[in-house]
Amino acid sequence: MIGEAELRARVDAAIAAGPALRARPREQVAERVAAAWALIADPERAPGRAARERLPETTGLSLPMIAWALQATFARADRQAHLEAARRMAPPDDAARAPARLSALVLAGNVFTACVQPCSMALLAGSPLVVKASSKDDVLPSLFVAALAQVDVELAEACEVVTFPGGTPTLESALMSRADVVSVYGSDATLTAVRRRLAPTASLVAHGHGLGAGFVSRDALENEDAARAAATSSAKAVAAYDQRGCMSPHVIWVERGGGVDGADWASMLAAQLDRLAADLPRGPLPREVGAAQIQWRGVAAARGELIEGDGWSVSYEGGAALRVSPGWRNVMVLDVDGPAALGAALAPLGVHLKTLGVAGDAARRREVAAALPAGLAPRVTAAGQMQRPSLLSLADGRPPWEGLFRLTALE
Repeated sequence: MIGEAELRARVDAAIAAGPALRARPREQVAERVAAAWALIADPERAPGRAARERLPETTGLSLPMIAWALQATFARADRQAHLEAARRMAPPDDAARAPARLSALVLAGNVFTACVQPCSMALLAGSPLVVKASSKDDVLPSLFVAALAQVDVELAEACEVVTFPGGTPTLESALMSRADVVSVYGSDATLTAVRRRLAPTASLVAHGHGLGAGFVSRDALENEDAARAAATSSAKAVAAYDQRGCMSPHVIWVERGGGVDGADWASMLAAQLDRLAADLPRGPLPREVGAAQIQWRGVAAARGELIEGDGWSVSYEGGAALRVSPGWRNVMVLDVDGPAALGAALAPLGVHLKTLGVAGDAARRREVAAALPAGLAPRVTAAGQMQRPSLLSLADGRPPWEGLFRLTALE
């Protein structure tokens, strides 16, 4: 575990790298950051090999799932995406951009690729960064800094990665009291703890506990081929990261009135999850999750129809109330009358609803988004893209560079 003196020295080093970072052209930073991620994306390069060798142990995910996640993430975080992010961050003519002197990023350990967007955005914004990685898994952010050093040593000096157990007051204060902005991915309890450590002038960008949901529109159920395609897309969203992330669907509502009903569609979803169990096998099930899974499946069997396989289950419960699953590829299928009824069913999730995947065309996605009640601002996307956000995707209804810089008016 890192000591307080070393942590303070690492914070000082990141702050000292700030002037050089801010002097860099944004387009150049975008090129170099994208090049570093590309080294990790490539299984033939040393950083890419190291990621695939080390991540299965630290994440608990299978190697095929690790490989899929890396490909899915970096396909949408390439050079062009970084250049577009740099362009969008440019201040208007009547303002100047004032980057945060230091950014801190606190990561959870459930989705290892969650560091990609915030790490890139901090450097593109001109704010040096200290990443407090999960004490269980610091592989990807550490590999990023190492890869960045291969591409651009000076730029790598603006990003530090540290690891220590959460709830260590002296270390948390040593980091967070120095940061102008702290972005946190974690439980609601983690957010509360971090708030107590912030300097009075610091901003908190909170990404608390979350989950995803799905909606299969009548358009996607007009015949068996269309319904099966929707089941294929939805199954990939459930299987990705073993359903452990805030974009993972725990429930999928099927619109009544289609050519395929909810019960038959649930069977199609089960068939696709069974196929993915071979192509993208689930990682080892933690003991505490196993107990919750047994209970959840028992209630499902009593309330409706439970379909089980090797490392997955689908519960079809008709018009029953939502029950959040324990994750790990256990998903509920329910019936719903349409977007308005869907919005009412989603309302209790509030800010915890992060992503809503819709099987249907763009017009249906807009209709569903318009029907969401006040207080809900999930990312509404195609079902097959739930676990493949772009580098520019909104995070909790905010731009991904939230808090990393302020605009000074020029009047």
